[in-house]
Parts: sequence; structure tokens; C-alpha cells
Amino acid sequence: MCGRFVQTPIRNADTLGFPQLVGDLLSIPESYNLAPTQRASVILDRGTGLQVTRLSWGLLPFWAKAKKLQGSTINARIETVATKPAFRSAFKKRRCLIPMAGYYEWSVNAEDGKKDPWFIHAAGPLLAAGLWEDTSPLLDPDNLGTFNVITGDSSGVSADIHDRMPVWLTAGQADEWLAAEPDDAMAMLLASEPPAMEAYRVSRAVNTPRNNREALLDPVAA
Repeated sequence: MCGRFVQTPIRNADTLGFPQLVGDLLSIPESYNLAPTQRASVILDRGTGLQVTRLSWGLLPFWAKAKKLQGSTINARIETVATKPAFRSAFKKRRCLIPMAGYYEWSVNAEDGKKDPWFIHAAGPLLAAGLWEDTSPLLDPDNLGTFNVITGDSSGVSADIHDRMPVWLTAGQADEWLAAEPDDAMAMLLASEPPAMEAYRVSRAVNTPRNNREALLDPVAA
């Protein structure tokens, strides 16, 4: 799964393939411990071209009757994203990309049985495949909608820590991913090849969502 991630301003958006989003991606607020229900910057298309929008993490479909559903919809498994009632409508026509500087996963410490967080990242910005929904009456009036992250089987260093990881796409796939027919979108997910990743252990301060500072990314002895 993906339960926490990091967002920071993207300073080379033009070289990534997003020349029209340079200002917006450079203005992404720094957040070193994004947690479910918090707002994050998401790349989507509402019919007028690519844009960066702040949405709440945890997908709320139009039929949702309680905000607490967000707790179980922060991730969508690739195996069921096209068929699960909470996701299938969004998968057909409301797909997005979530920029990440990296994300956290946890392992159980053999000595004390407590969970140790690891920061998993690549050399440059990552783009996770996701879904989005328009605003809901269950949310604050100024909220523009909700999103989630699509996950698949882990590979590389991630597989040593957890069996699931976000499905990564590239900037060059953005337009196709957002506009593709469902079958083609699924084919893109299944063909996804994650970039080379690195992982190192970080402070257990990450375990508390209210802790949100750059020092969370400092490595600690494994």
C-alpha cells in the first residue's frame, strides 16, 4: 500500500515534459509526511488541459454517505481498480497523476517489535497513477475533490520492505493515461516499469502525522 508520501516543488518540470505546468509544479507546497485525508497536489484534466489541483487523499465516490469511507479508499489495487464499485466510475474517466518526491513504508523491528519507517525514492520526481473525484457534500465547502493512489506488486528495493507499491508512470504518458479508454489505461498500468529506487530507514517520528518537517528525510542507522 501507500500510506504516507512526500511532495516538494518540482524545479525541472519543463524537462520532465510539463512545460505548461512549470509554475504550478514549482509552487507545490512542501510536505514531508502527507497522510490520508490531507490535501496534496494532483495532475489531472477537467476537459481544458492539464492542471495541478489540491485534492483530499481518500477517494469519495458520488454515492458516498460518510466521510469515514476515505480511510479505506486511499489506495486502489490494480487487480480490482476497474471493477470495485468505489473506483470503477473514476477509472473510466477520472484518472490522475500524483507527483511524489518519495514515499514511506514500514518494516517490523526484530528487536522491539515496533514499526520502522523507510523512505523510498528515485533520483528524480515520481509520478504515481491515481484516480480522482469531484468535490463531495461530505467535505469542506472549499474542497475541490478527492484522489487515491493505484498500487501493484512491489519490485526492487521496495519488495524488501512491503509487498505493494504505487504504480509509476512517466510524464510522457500523462496525456495518454488521462484520456485513454479503460482497457488501454489498464494496459498502461500492467506494462508499468518502476524506475531505479533507493530506500533507507528514517526516524519513527514519521509515524505521527503531525510531524512534518524536512528532517524526517534524514537517514538513521538500520
